Amino acid sequence: MEALRVLTIVFLACISISQAVTPPSTNPQVQGLFVFGDSALDGGENTYIPGSKIVSAVPPYGKTYFSKPTGRWTDGRTIADFLAQALGLPLLPPFLEPGANFLSGVNFASAGAGLLDETNAHHGVISMNQQLRQFRNVTNEYRKEKGVEFTNHLLKNSVALFSMGANDIANALPSPYLFQQMIQAYSSAIQEIYSYGIKHIIILLVPPIGCTPNLRALSAQSRNTNLTPEGCTGIINILVDAYNTQLQNLAIKLHHDFRELNIATLNPSPVIMNVLRNPQKYGFKEAEKACCGGGPFNAAEFCGDADKHDWKPDHKNKYAKFVCDNPKDYLYFDSNHFTEAGYWFVMKNFWYGSYNIARPSSLNFFFAGFNVPNPPPRP
Repeated sequence: MEALRVLTIVFLACISISQAVTPPSTNPQVQGLFVFGDSALDGGENTYIPGSKIVSAVPPYGKTYFSKPTGRWTDGRTIADFLAQALGLPLLPPFLEPGANFLSGVNFASAGAGLLDETNAHHGVISMNQQLRQFRNVTNEYRKEKGVEFTNHLLKNSVALFSMGANDIANALPSPYLFQQMIQAYSSAIQEIYSYGIKHIIILLVPPIGCTPNLRALSAQSRNTNLTPEGCTGIINILVDAYNTQLQNLAIKLHHDFRELNIATLNPSPVIMNVLRNPQKYGFKEAEKACCGGGPFNAAEFCGDADKHDWKPDHKNKYAKFVCDNPKDYLYFDSNHFTEAGYWFVMKNFWYGSYNIARPSSLNFFFAGFNVPNPPPRP
């Protein structure tokens, strides 16, 4: 009987040890992340562009996570930052940051940038074509400094993240020809990245920009009554949906043409619309007004400290400035961009979301062949 008791204890101990020790994954880890985009992903690129008129390197941007402005258009991290951390990578430096280490990837995203070269060109931004040129420079430096074998291995085990199109739609008269130009530019960019060896590509679709505090304020000012039940400018969201559908179709076509291409499109619109309809259900207290700004919907004044902006030193605020006490309570940080909490909520839905959010599959399945050390918790 005593012998049986000892054997039972040993058996249970073995079970405990086997459950406590997780064998190391045999899957490779993602080696690099390359980010192309606009202000949704900008990690501070515009800060280093002389004379750029679209910059956010002033307080209170960055206050939540970094405790200082970094050039990101939010109070903390973006989707690109959350993705890098999930993959076990450091936060990526912007391409123009002096002395930056690019061995784990680069963030080329530039606030205000578009797929078309002319989009916001007079404001000092870096378009998609210019970002691709920067990418070529980086890969050439890899080959020069580290060799061809290192470069090929890095790119083969890297991911490219894209977010483009919102500024093209906002700064031009949308038309079938405009969308045709945009989709062609996107197609060329993805094919070029693929030709360099990056086979894993993620496309962030355009969010419902008709629902931003900026558009709400403009609608109130113009007394626009043609709004959706959520208070959004419906015609803008219809255009966004039409563009997003074409982008989803492009991803399907490219996967058909290049069978080794692992490509996913991530649509924030269903996630954002759910929050707008019931903010409290998803952990937010305010989904219409910005956390930072002034005037109607806190969207009529620039969020940052205007007196620290050398490109508009004579600006006089029409409305009293406002900065919320807790950005986590808000979906939007400024008139057009989400809070870190908003981006984090969207990211978790991208990771585990259904087909209407992530196609052909969520990021959880997109990275099934990789060892992902820090996957986000379920929303």
